[in-house]
Amino acid sequence: MNLGNFGNILLLVCLSASLIQSLYLLPKKIDINYKIFSRIPFFFSLFAFILLIYIFVDSNFNYQLVVNNSHSEKPLIYKIAGAWGNHEGSLLLWILVLTIFNFIFSYSKIKNLDFKKNVISFQSFIIFGFTLFLFFTSNPFIQSESIVNEGLGLNPVLQDLLLAIHPPILYIGYVGYSLVLSFAVGGMLSNKVDKEWAGWLHPWVLTAWIFLTLGIGLGSFWAYYELGWGGYWFWDPVENASLMPWLAGTALFHCVIILEKKNILQSWTILLSILTFSLSLIGTFLVRSGILNSVHTFASDPTRGLFILIFLAIILVISFTLYAFKGPLLDNKSEINLVSKESSILANNWLLLSTLFVVFLGTLYPLGTDLFLQKSISVGPNYYILSLLPITVLLLFIMIIGPNAKWQNDKITEIIFSISKLFILSLAIIFGFSIYFIELQLTQITLLTLSLTLILVSIKNGLRIKNSYTIIKPSLGKSLAHIGFGLLILSVVGNATFAQEKIFQAKVNDILILDNHKFKFKSVEQTKGKNYNSIKAIFYLMDNKTILETFKPEIRVYSNPPTVTSETSIVRKFLADIYVVMNIPENSDFVNVRIHIKPLMSFIWFSIILMTLGGVSAIVFRVRLKR
Repeated sequence: MNLGNFGNILLLVCLSASLIQSLYLLPKKIDINYKIFSRIPFFFSLFAFILLIYIFVDSNFNYQLVVNNSHSEKPLIYKIAGAWGNHEGSLLLWILVLTIFNFIFSYSKIKNLDFKKNVISFQSFIIFGFTLFLFFTSNPFIQSESIVNEGLGLNPVLQDLLLAIHPPILYIGYVGYSLVLSFAVGGMLSNKVDKEWAGWLHPWVLTAWIFLTLGIGLGSFWAYYELGWGGYWFWDPVENASLMPWLAGTALFHCVIILEKKNILQSWTILLSILTFSLSLIGTFLVRSGILNSVHTFASDPTRGLFILIFLAIILVISFTLYAFKGPLLDNKSEINLVSKESSILANNWLLLSTLFVVFLGTLYPLGTDLFLQKSISVGPNYYILSLLPITVLLLFIMIIGPNAKWQNDKITEIIFSISKLFILSLAIIFGFSIYFIELQLTQITLLTLSLTLILVSIKNGLRIKNSYTIIKPSLGKSLAHIGFGLLILSVVGNATFAQEKIFQAKVNDILILDNHKFKFKSVEQTKGKNYNSIKAIFYLMDNKTILETFKPEIRVYSNPPTVTSETSIVRKFLADIYVVMNIPENSDFVNVRIHIKPLMSFIWFSIILMTLGGVSAIVFRVRLKR
């Protein structure tokens, strides 16, 4: 038996076992050993994925996927990453992550067996749908029709260590919300959506949010240094496809907190659970349908996109039909006072969903006009900036007020008094900066002041000192996440306000000046890498005659596959990055070079780390509390 046939058998067993387990969802329950049928798909998809990696590492060009995405001269790490750096392999990884969540959940200590079986069975139904999709439209074990001695190679832009780990982390975030949806369906089928249910759901929602946050951050960091465009977020439809479930998932997590604490907002929580994974499926459709032209997308035929749309429709019909019957019966009637922690979280959720609507409209409207009206329109950054500006201001205000409010009822005067000193301090700092360094507009002052206030208030809430030796830590996770979000907004606004960029046509020995920085164009070198030829320009950052930093931007010409890339040269400093990129020379006399001064970039990446650590610390404290 050849490896391809063995791989197909593994996929068929995974397909069959997940189908059998999903039969428990039928009205007439079939007694199925959920422990066996939730674990078979995990082990067999794991073996199939390991087999695919082995085929890539072995450079086995008998398989079409290896031919299209690998080369014998590639470094080992990129041969391994090539296994999921394509549509078929990444879909197999997606299925593996689905089965991992189902496998881990099968070991949970939930005593409500009917609920547990419903969750596992619906998760198995999702596994069945994606495995069916993989097996019949995207099979990674298809053999080459002809004898091939060498592969085409992986896109050099994707041959990056960070991008090797970015997709698996992002997929854990995406796919983690599949179990959240299964929780929602299982809860409705079992009439079990209450405080206890929210306690079971809480760590799964938080886990998916952590990985999605980290995955988005890693993708943004990769785009910043690899693509050579000088930015970290471009409102690309595929970037937006990951942002949309993050926004819905953030709103969902806050609802779960209220439900677990006060046993209210059941229908809200169920609705957001359905919406979040549905948006993950929409992102999958955008990446794999072939309707987008993006560096992030996989080349695909439209039949794959049609399959995903049909599967999405089935998921939505099942979920919303069940919600239509069960939703009105779920809520515990309870009045929510205007000034309370509950109302602030609800306001926060409405603002997050408003942001989601803006991003959703800006992402899908141009695709719709192109598809149905045959008219191409573009939605640029200005649309997002102008639309999201008032929402962001309100969101920052609610995030400052909310954590300082009490459950059930509070007084607005007491809340304002508790934050007034930090707000005045923040306003004084930003206003003073505007007077003494650079004049800021009212919008910038507002955003920077609110962001700094959020950071200071969150630090205060997270580090409340009980006595000189003890620090109360239960709120640390929330505070870290809010500090991270405040720092993100502050850094993004500061970066957009103070960034500088200039394009030069330079000869060797030219002096290039940007702001207070003086660069000397020292030389041009030609080098040869393992699978590419390089043209490298050498620039010195000078202070009088002293060399402060050296920059070496490159143009690389790859042969397998034939590709030309531009490699950035970045010097990272505490307050600002200096970013130099060379474009393809138009003639031998001049080099076209772009120099950016990018302030507060390190703070943007640190803010992502803080939000991720906030989620991790919340889980750690939760586990300790249960012990």
